[in-house]
Amino acid sequence: MSSSLKQQTVSGIIWSALQRFGTMGIALISNFILARLLAPEDYGCIGILAVFIVVANAFVIGGFAGALVQKKQPTAEDYSTVFYWNIIISILAYGILYFTAQYIAEFYKIPLLESVLQVQGLILIINALSVVQMNKLRQELKFKGMSVVQLIATSISVVVAIVLAYYGWGVWALVFQQLTTSLITTVLLWYVSSWRPILCFSFKSFKELFAYGSFLLFSDLLNSICDNIQGLLIGRKYSVADMGFYSQAKKMEEIPTTTISYVVATVTFPVFAKLQNDKERLFSAVRRTLKLMNFANFPLMILLMVVAEPLFIILFSDKWLDSVPYFRILCVAGLVNCLQSVNYQATAAVGRSKAIFRWNIVKRTVGLILVFAGMQWGVEGILWAVVAGFYFTFIVNAMVASVSTGYTLFQQIKDFIPYLILSIISAIAAHSIIYIHDFSNVVMLVLQSVIFVGIYLAIARFIKLHEFDEMMKIIKPYVKRGNR
Repeated sequence: MSSSLKQQTVSGIIWSALQRFGTMGIALISNFILARLLAPEDYGCIGILAVFIVVANAFVIGGFAGALVQKKQPTAEDYSTVFYWNIIISILAYGILYFTAQYIAEFYKIPLLESVLQVQGLILIINALSVVQMNKLRQELKFKGMSVVQLIATSISVVVAIVLAYYGWGVWALVFQQLTTSLITTVLLWYVSSWRPILCFSFKSFKELFAYGSFLLFSDLLNSICDNIQGLLIGRKYSVADMGFYSQAKKMEEIPTTTISYVVATVTFPVFAKLQNDKERLFSAVRRTLKLMNFANFPLMILLMVVAEPLFIILFSDKWLDSVPYFRILCVAGLVNCLQSVNYQATAAVGRSKAIFRWNIVKRTVGLILVFAGMQWGVEGILWAVVAGFYFTFIVNAMVASVSTGYTLFQQIKDFIPYLILSIISAIAAHSIIYIHDFSNVVMLVLQSVIFVGIYLAIARFIKLHEFDEMMKIIKPYVKRGNR
């Protein structure tokens, strides 16, 4: 990897990480307050509708935006064509949601869902107005501007949600939180980005981008449906409260996992795309990225499993304890989230969208079969089926990516075993203090976290784990800069 590209990559990872961890901190504060002001049923309503919004949003922000990043030299006509296409599709998608909202509400026997979905669906049109700006900044590796925009939008939307929840708006507080985030993000991206659409829709550009982007679009749609199918099933088969407990667990698990996968996807896709014609450098970049991410991801997921109960009690109160077992199961899936995400980005970056689509059909078919089979064991059975699907996805993604990168499934498993062993050792030590004394939840959370992190880093340094030194090299310059 060239010095300039390496510097841009590291800077991108730092800024993306700052943005996501900043967003994570804001989300924690938001959940801390909103969970006390709102009921599990409020979160359940949003959770039930998530699959419809996510799937519709995949049409808007899917394949074509990725095609722009993957293309080496996109033209002004390419950008404008995608911009206008996104707007057209978002209006059509919103129209479908608006007129089917009544039937969705009747299906779940919750009348409130109709009006909620009709208002929440406006997010699709708002997001469509900024997809190209976001991808333009991403392609140019300008992650600082993107990070600032996201942090500002998230902060303001949280304040809006808390105020509305305090005054008794219930589920609408969560709806307007999402709308505010999308609206402010769009406005600020137009301010930060210098790109503006021209009055042009090129059918030639559309056809060219469609050849690559359509497969990514269908893959994203398939992923969105399958990633949220458990919400559909839980919302229909069990109570709205059960859906609320599941939604809270999923939201908490997604804070760290989507932070890491977002950073990985945002930075690595354009970087891998630049290296697509140099297999040796691509292999090195993918392996280095995976090892660094897993050095952080494995201990984080296992630590969260250890401290889950005191964490939920402190953040959300006792009324959310039913979310804890769901959260722990989802964290098991989170262990391989980074692995499968990097492999997916590597395959997409070299232009193998057809392979992604074909294998996605296989992965998701198996995943759906597992989820429906798991239903007979209740909500936990569904979630363990989701975990099995995640691991199957990792295996397939690694095998498909190895064709382009040369980084085999066996090598990847061999590379992450040290982090897994270190994390398990640290977890055993941290968990053992529950047998020593009946500490308060706050003390228990702090003690277990300190013991876990201390042992993990101490052993990593003692055995001279390369990733420990790499992480320190990346962090030190920014720490020194911040101390000046």
